[in-house]
Amino acid sequence: MSYIDRESPIPIQHQLYLMLKEWFVNSFTEEDTLPTEIAVAERYGISRGTVRNAMDSLVKEGLISRISGKGSFLTKKFYIQLRKYNIGVVLSDIDFFTDSIWEYTWSTHLEIINGIIRSNIEYNVSTELVSEKYIPLVDNADFDGFIVWPYVHKDVIDKLEKPHVFLNYEIDMKSGFSKLAEDVIKRKYKNIAYIGFTAGGRIETINSVLKANKSNNILPGNIFECGGNPKEAYRSCSRLFKSNPGIDCIICSTDLRAQGVIEYLSEIDIRIPEQVAVYGFDGSREISNADVQITTCSFDWTYPGSFAVKKIRSILDKRKIPEYTPPEGVFLKRNSTRW
Repeated sequence: MSYIDRESPIPIQHQLYLMLKEWFVNSFTEEDTLPTEIAVAERYGISRGTVRNAMDSLVKEGLISRISGKGSFLTKKFYIQLRKYNIGVVLSDIDFFTDSIWEYTWSTHLEIINGIIRSNIEYNVSTELVSEKYIPLVDNADFDGFIVWPYVHKDVIDKLEKPHVFLNYEIDMKSGFSKLAEDVIKRKYKNIAYIGFTAGGRIETINSVLKANKSNNILPGNIFECGGNPKEAYRSCSRLFKSNPGIDCIICSTDLRAQGVIEYLSEIDIRIPEQVAVYGFDGSREISNADVQITTCSFDWTYPGSFAVKKIRSILDKRKIPEYTPPEGVFLKRNSTRW
């Protein structure tokens, strides 16, 4: 419709609303000043009051905004309001349905999913969680696109007929471990150990900060690699103290491992943090009713989820693809280390 049909049963204001929506979206960008109410009224030969009401509807819909003294503009995310998409979130069996993995990843994974769900309104999408084992049974026509969790099998991905993005939950790990190392230096710990995963330059990052400040490095004999649950960290801590009972600080690669370390130290009557300080990493929530709360580095785990929604939305709208920025850690000082 490119003209006002005064014989139509459709109200003139609604006709104008539809025409302005099409005109503005297809002919202007977010940087352009939209035509004034006077210009629109003259173009269509109708009253300014009718124009104002039609444009008010566009404001309420979130397509345009008015800036006093400057005029009306398309909102930065006007295109999001034009269409709602249904997005499938394909969950990997290994991350969600393997007990040995789920027991130590559930808290961060649920936060990532919360990030996805919380972004539904902002990006005008609906999301549905789908196990990868059910993808062969899913009708691709039910979805406009997919967010694919890491470790989903390739043969499953190959069955996706719609655009998809791979969820990235990388964090700025090096900056986080650097912050822990800086606190170790500040508290003047001398005999430092490490329990947990060592991949990704964790030890190298910590030792580089310690070395730069002329503090003692973590020695190879004080490094104990172990699985992700508290029981394995408990056993590693037992082995550590049999080989080096003089440890005064233990850095763990996750908060769950730190829980296992704290359990062992408590059982052998070592006072935390007076005798041994314990650091966690990844920012799991505080343990309710626990005497010892873990000093750690916390991360915004909702960000990877919200970013994935933003990315698939951009692809479907054929907009510029955003760049992922790994979230930096926030140092949280608690009573597992000295004040």
